[in-house]
Amino acid sequence: MDFPTAKYKLLDQFRYVLDFCDIGRAFDRCSLEDMIGPERQTRGKVYVVAIGKSAVGMAEAFIRRSDIAPFAGIMAGPVLRGWSHRRFQTFEGGHPIPNKESMEAARTALSMMNGLTSNDSVIFLISGGGSACFELPISDSITLDDLVELNRVLISGELTIVETNTIRKHLSQVKGGRLAVAAAPAQQLTLYISDVPRGYPSFVASGPSMPDDSTVQEMNMLIRRHELISVLPNSIKAFIRGGVVSETPKSDHPVFRTARWCKLLDNDDAITAAVSVAEQSGWQPIVVEMSDDTSARKAARILTERAEAEVKDLDGRPVAVISGGELVSPVLGRGRGGRNQAFALECAEIIAGKRIAVLSAGTDGIDGNSSAAGAVADGTTLSRALAAGLTVAKVRERSDSNGFFDRLGDTIVTGPTGINVRDLRVAVAW
Repeated sequence: MDFPTAKYKLLDQFRYVLDFCDIGRAFDRCSLEDMIGPERQTRGKVYVVAIGKSAVGMAEAFIRRSDIAPFAGIMAGPVLRGWSHRRFQTFEGGHPIPNKESMEAARTALSMMNGLTSNDSVIFLISGGGSACFELPISDSITLDDLVELNRVLISGELTIVETNTIRKHLSQVKGGRLAVAAAPAQQLTLYISDVPRGYPSFVASGPSMPDDSTVQEMNMLIRRHELISVLPNSIKAFIRGGVVSETPKSDHPVFRTARWCKLLDNDDAITAAVSVAEQSGWQPIVVEMSDDTSARKAARILTERAEAEVKDLDGRPVAVISGGELVSPVLGRGRGGRNQAFALECAEIIAGKRIAVLSAGTDGIDGNSSAAGAVADGTTLSRALAAGLTVAKVRERSDSNGFFDRLGDTIVTGPTGINVRDLRVAVAW
């Protein structure tokens, strides 16, 4: 296998993963009738709240595959592509930073929840990205500008998604189960696509319709540990220091007695698909789990060294080391890129001259502040970069991994996919 073939196969593998994680197919694999059983028998009205990057796909799939006719609905997503429905109000919320539409979507949803009865039902369709595109601050003293700055601070540092959303939950009127409380006493069903680590479902879109597993104490601890208080907007700083941050609803709250939750997709589905393609390609798949606090640089060394070591024991059979989840990649400069291209950049130095190729991409089609989903790199990347006048150290300093791979023609561009099940990384050695 040569380098062009390896990169082609990696790109084909990523396309297969996206196809496997298609939302309509996910609905088909689930038993929708069982999931929405009580709601079919409702004597009242059915309301739908679709939030996040997959809002359009989830709403379309739900409407087509169920015989429930929504009385009213809210759609809040970063990319709506002109989607409309006579029963829905639509809002193109910001991502990764909230905008006016984000706040208007939340206000409208809260208004829609007024006056619901126990005969009514609310279907929540929740996916990653909902933390930004659906938001309303906990206090009227917190402005949109303050909200923008808060999110900029949270996403540009070293916090994991769970840590970030722990803070977001306690500073919001609609996160951490508060939207569910607003919808009481209606029956509630949440269908969600997870972009968070396994075992943390209430952190998807900061869990607007689920009981919160985090606490105010944990939020304060994170703010101290990451030294955030000095860089937070004054209104938020005063709110936190004033000791008036209220606790979010927990699992014993009465509203959750008639609420249910069901996962449609998560990162494990992407890994399963990637393993399947590797086997079809004749590669030996090896799955490596990583925690969300792993840096892009450390992950690059772990995965490429594992691939290099394993291939030596397979008598020439290619090995594919596969990993999912998200990495930590602090923003240092004003360039373009994200954690996936940052990971590929770190790999470029390590695998120079070796028969190793890597792919790292976000299943949502967006990596950081770039228009790419990620990038591929191989044993020739570093030499090609040097010939083009590019040095890894300077690119890293500028946080311009996208500019690096774009110059080499090695970015992965899919456009927004409407799917968000975290990232996929593959290192193949032969």
